[in-house]
Amino acid sequence: MMKEVIVIAHPEEDYARRFADYANEHNLFPLKAAAFSDKGKLKRFEKSNPVCVKIIPKEWSSGENESSGEKGRPKCLYFSEEETEEKMYVYRYQAADFMADKICEAAGIKKFLRKTITGEKTKLIGIYSPVGRCLKTSFSMTLGQMLSSRYKVLYLNFENYSGLGNVMGYSKPVDMADILYYFLNLNEEFGEKMEEVMVKVGGMDMVPPAMSFLDIESISEEEWDSFFDAITERGNYDYIILDLSDYVKGLYRILQKCSLIYTFAPSDGLAMAKVEQYEKLLDTLHYNDILERTRKVTPPVFKKLPIRPEELVHSDLAEYTKQITEDEFHWSKRV
Repeated sequence: MMKEVIVIAHPEEDYARRFADYANEHNLFPLKAAAFSDKGKLKRFEKSNPVCVKIIPKEWSSGENESSGEKGRPKCLYFSEEETEEKMYVYRYQAADFMADKICEAAGIKKFLRKTITGEKTKLIGIYSPVGRCLKTSFSMTLGQMLSSRYKVLYLNFENYSGLGNVMGYSKPVDMADILYYFLNLNEEFGEKMEEVMVKVGGMDMVPPAMSFLDIESISEEEWDSFFDAITERGNYDYIILDLSDYVKGLYRILQKCSLIYTFAPSDGLAMAKVEQYEKLLDTLHYNDILERTRKVTPPVFKKLPIRPEELVHSDLAEYTKQITEDEFHWSKRV
């Protein structure tokens, strides 16, 4: 029996082919994608192949009730030249990952758990500072969005009061506290619940931070350890950005799991003293491996930064982030 396929059809041959190739290479769909730039060839293909869903220009529509997916017909979606909230239209100038998400949602297709683009083990990046109000979260979200242009990235915030819900205006009823409950008590539903709760920031995924840190402050070192292992073992992400704070139990143990750590150290006297005390404590407790993987960041004063996180990648902070992470991510060598 032939397997169902997803058809990407557009008169611009390179566009259709690139989208289908990218989708197949990165497992954006649970089915194989096939590309067409000729309407006649597509019709002939449909006669002898089971098509689950097709995405076509509106002008290619037969005028019949194509979009229903009834009577053995494939579900039909249409490319849009402008952004729209209409369910049956897919804005073609957005990132391929976003397009795939909307296609799967509109067509009622359950997505694969995506594998890492690099094929390597998921890397944890820890962002931490013993100093408050030091651009740590803005930097975390900027770096995560920059990486998401090329990799699959998840951002997790562990601050007492992140404020992100108010700034971003998302209305997800489920947050990090609920995800942890599912992980600890209903583990078989954990992966599915993670997929449901995600919100997008630029190109990266984010689990909404806990509304109340009191809901997760009781999580033990061992439980955090198991939680991060479970996320990395799923293989959905190349990088997971951990925006950490002191109230998380087992902070040092979490930092030990990170392949790279950025510690923010503002240049004023008291802030520098706090960072020095933190580093001395790590040395005393024999956490030298954390120090070895740490890049200390002393940010300049930015006169004005965007309030909305998705706008940070177009700010002066993005240019600064490129400079201080060049050795690790080689931005200047990317096309």
